[in-house]
Amino acid sequence: MRKIMIMLAACVLFAGCAHLGKPVESPTVHLVNVTPASSTLFEQRVRLTLRVVNPNQFSLSWSGCKVSARFNDQDLLSGVSTKSGKVEGLGETNFTVEASASTFDVLRQILNFQQAQQKLSYQLDGALYLSGVGAEAVPFSTTGTLWDSRVIK
Repeated sequence: MRKIMIMLAACVLFAGCAHLGKPVESPTVHLVNVTPASSTLFEQRVRLTLRVVNPNQFSLSWSGCKVSARFNDQDLLSGVSTKSGKVEGLGETNFTVEASASTFDVLRQILNFQQAQQKLSYQLDGALYLSGVGAEAVPFSTTGTLWDSRVIK
């Protein structure tokens, strides 16, 4: 019985270390949605839905993440999460992170956007904290445009 337990523990350990020794290519993370959460007079909270695309041939499991977002080159949102997640090798999955912004920063964004701003671009930076033995933080960074009036014309 003891030998079986040791063999099972070894199998689990080696399965969790399948990617050890292999370089981990950073996942691509896309901003999929922003929905309002709770808010107060001085703080706005939102849920960021992120899509993680894994370019590696092995699955990635994480035990937490951090994220910050800039809109039109101004810091706006930041958040952390201890939610765990997993994405299969060469696969993708969605997960949500709550982030917060100062109400004054949100108002500043709105005022700047109304002053003949032609587009709303974003930059998303963060890291996924991988699970398992020898876990590391895998950084990600992505940019995009949510709205561009020059394209609509």
